[in-house]
Formats: sequence, structure tokens, C-alpha cells
Amino acid sequence: MAKKVLFTALLFLLMSFVLVSCKSSGTKDSYIKIEVHEQQTNHGTVIQIPEFITNNEEIRKNLRSLDKEIKELEKTVEKEQKKDSIIEMRSYVSGSDNYPQVTVVWYVDEEESRFYNILTLGADTREGLPITCKEALLNTQMTGVDLCLQVGKLFKESGERGELQSTEMQGFELGEDGEVREIYMKLTVIIEEEEEERIEEHFFSYIPDKDELISLSEKGFDVP
Repeated sequence: MAKKVLFTALLFLLMSFVLVSCKSSGTKDSYIKIEVHEQQTNHGTVIQIPEFITNNEEIRKNLRSLDKEIKELEKTVEKEQKKDSIIEMRSYVSGSDNYPQVTVVWYVDEEESRFYNILTLGADTREGLPITCKEALLNTQMTGVDLCLQVGKLFKESGERGELQSTEMQGFELGEDGEVREIYMKLTVIIEEEEEERIEEHFFSYIPDKDELISLSEKGFDVP
């Protein structure tokens, strides 16, 4: 009887050890951090490419969608450098420990015009999941159509010059609890001057809680 009790106790301890071991290898002891790799172009501009780093192989697999987005950034840089274009790409790391994020801003000079783009990528360290514009928009419980219509309405009410041609969500800002505080929008407008038309691109931040639209340049981003 004593041997049976001892065996049962040892079996219970062994099962507990396995459970603790499994738990310690999960997301509890894992991390996700962002590193920025910088280089200079032949034109003297800066290229900053972000990288999401984790010590957990399962999370690494989950973050593959972020890796694909970053790979596209690298392809953009490579393409423009082959054309000997002037390109600059800067990465702004922000967010919290639970929700690290990076917003990449880049421009390309083409025939006396400068074209900008923005990309925000984030992660949920507690769940080990990626956050792109798709997940951020779902978080707001708005559809893409709802967002475009509301941003278009606010742009018209703002008195900004030009006729709005298109809107595009390109980034976001997360709060400490993962809520979407701001949505970064690229607005394309048509300007008419002296019977001529030209197209301009401007960047705004839409704040869902306040239903406001502010220029992204006011937040410190080097964008028009």
C-alpha cells in the first residue's frame, strides 16, 4: 500500500513538472522586440529597416505576416536603388511592452516630385500575434468603407483645399491596452489652379474616439 501511495505521489509530481515545463516554454516567458537596421544610400539618405525578434519559435511562425511586409520594404529599397532613385526610409518604434509597434515612413523622388508612403506593423506580446492594418481596423469595429466615408466627410468639413480623390489606411497607433487610438490615412486630392489640375498626397491621422482628423506632420512625421 505504501509503495502504491509513493508511486502515485511520484506520478503526480512528474505530471506537475511537465505542466510547469510546458507553461514556461509558452508566451509567459517569451518576448517580442523591434530592432532597426540602418544603412546609407549612395545619395546620402538613410534606410532604416525594422525587424521583429522573439525567443519563441511558435510566435516566430505567427509573425510571418510581418516578415512578409518587411520583405516588401526591402524589395522596394532594392528596386529604387537599382534605378538610382533617391529614396529615404525611416522607422519610428513606439507602443508599449504588450503592444510594440513600428511605423515606417519613406519617400521616393521622381521627376521633381516626391511620393510618400507609410506602413505600421505591430504585435500582441501576450497572445504572440501580429497586428497589421487589417487587425487594427477590425479592432475599431469599423469597415473600410465606414472609415473612408467618415474621413472624407471630415476632410470636406475641414476646409482643406482640393477635391478628395481617394483615401487609404496606411498605419495606426495602439494604446497600452491594444486599443486603436489613431488611424493614419493617405489622402489623394486634386488641386485646380489657373485652369490646370495637379494631384497632391497628404497624410492625416483619424482619431476614432474624438472623431477628429489632424495632419500627421503635427505628430512629428516628415510627411506632406
